[in-house]
Amino acid sequence: MAQAQARYDEFAEWYEQWIGGAPPLIAAHADLLPAVTGDRVLDIACGQGRMSRYLAMLGADVVGVDISAAMLGKARAAGPENITYIHADVTHHLAWWDGRPFDGCTCELALMDIDDLEGTLSTVTAVLRPGGWFVASIVHPCLPGTERGQSSWPPEQGYESEGWWISPDHSPGGVRIRVGATHRKLSTFLNALLDAGLEAEHFVEPPAPVPTYLLWRCRRR
Repeated sequence: MAQAQARYDEFAEWYEQWIGGAPPLIAAHADLLPAVTGDRVLDIACGQGRMSRYLAMLGADVVGVDISAAMLGKARAAGPENITYIHADVTHHLAWWDGRPFDGCTCELALMDIDDLEGTLSTVTAVLRPGGWFVASIVHPCLPGTERGQSSWPPEQGYESEGWWISPDHSPGGVRIRVGATHRKLSTFLNALLDAGLEAEHFVEPPAPVPTYLLWRCRRR
């Protein structure tokens, strides 16, 4: 089940040029990832496949799922052919999942783009084997803004203002001025992980003058 027009469909060409060959953020914190050689890994909101290709390079059997057909077109064109890409809404796993459990899931800087956090984490729990891992990175919910762009929350409101927003005053060179973002408080993210049955193992906040990114590894109970 996939919506006809995803937010990133309109900007797939721009995004490919903007992101270039930059490695995924998770790759810079590879200690978060277990050894994935031979593992079956689901890459959630895989976009044009940066994280999927990194996982495949490490020897994982990778399935990438995304709601944007245009972004998946970029991913497939980049190869390699042994990555399976699925055009679907990740929150409706019964419509696309073949029932074979995954050893791990990743989500690279995308949970801010997904409206249904609870549905996404419910999918993670459903498709993971018991003890399976979930490694994700997000823009830090407490980001107050830097020279590169505005805060994680609507700039004319505040940290308490959860929900989707878009602002023409955000960084003109970045994503949020084009597709917006869904702001959630830090406690909302952490409680959603616990409510989904995912036990936290490790958190990382990369060094920065202000909180900019947050990464984690959890396990399915």
